[in-house]
Amino acid sequence: MRLRKSFLAGVSLLLSACVPEFDDDLSVLREPRILALQSEPAEAAEGTVRLTALVAVPPDSLESPSPDWALCLERKPLTELGPVSPRCLAAFASGGPPSLPLGAGTHVSATLPADACRLFGPIRPEPKPGEPAGRPVDPDSTGGYYQPFISALPGTDGPALGAVRLACGIEGALQAQIVEFNSRYVANGNPAPAAFELVRDGESIAIPADPLDGAAPTEVAAGERVQLRVTWPACPREAQCGDAICSEGESASTCAEDCTGGNACAGAESYAWFDPDAKAVVSRRESLRVSWFSSSGQLAEERTGRSESEADVNFSENAWRAPRTSGGARIWVIVRDDRGGVGWQSHTFEVR
Repeated sequence: MRLRKSFLAGVSLLLSACVPEFDDDLSVLREPRILALQSEPAEAAEGTVRLTALVAVPPDSLESPSPDWALCLERKPLTELGPVSPRCLAAFASGGPPSLPLGAGTHVSATLPADACRLFGPIRPEPKPGEPAGRPVDPDSTGGYYQPFISALPGTDGPALGAVRLACGIEGALQAQIVEFNSRYVANGNPAPAAFELVRDGESIAIPADPLDGAAPTEVAAGERVQLRVTWPACPREAQCGDAICSEGESASTCAEDCTGGNACAGAESYAWFDPDAKAVVSRRESLRVSWFSSSGQLAEERTGRSESEADVNFSENAWRAPRTSGGARIWVIVRDDRGGVGWQSHTFEVR
């Protein structure tokens, strides 16, 4: 690993926190930083996934460093509040087990362990010698289980934490409910911004995403307060074979034209969920959270988004006051769904 000793201090601080969140320290960026981590596919049962880091670099930065990566191969103790085993975090700095190094770069590949659903999911783990059998991991509020991974930039004080949603099925259901769930559930896909707009005097101006060859930065006046709007695709409430979206209840066998190769909707998807209280499989919609970052100026909100009850509204807005000095400025928007998916865009402005 290429990380300096101060990484250990960052790990200590991370472990002392109540419940750390994934990469959500929102503030004005003045140096390169990892803002988000993504897995593609967003949900998997086995095999290889592609991990990507959003390394945000302010306009005046002269370098874009490559992050180091590792997969965590140990479940955290049930008494720990954090999302990752403390031993994995501590081992990441030295590159030893139970942290499995994955190399360095903006993108890396990781092979999910064959026993991931036993380590981090609903399958009861094998007992350790001289110890009683452990218990399965509890699912999150959407029924999900997660394989954790870690990434950090060289010379930084702490890691960024990410996770791959594991397709482990459901537990505690009758056989008929398991069959119904398996026939209706579609693996999660990553959300993705579809458009980004500046709203000025009631008029919407489309802002191109970076990088876009030949696109000039959007101009704003120094100190100007503008409204920003990020939009994502509208997902269908009901499955319709032939709409190029693999929706809840469809599969490669029932609708090959939609579901061969994935084709998940990049907005608030519908998904099958096993209600443990009602003991029934029901349909739900994803909530979406938007994290906002800027290289300069001031954002009114660090986070916006839409709840599950607002899933039919496919945009979110925030206000940004441009810096009072001229020069380049950059905005990053990160869209997360509540099943572990993430997508992003960045946009450049010229302040005059």
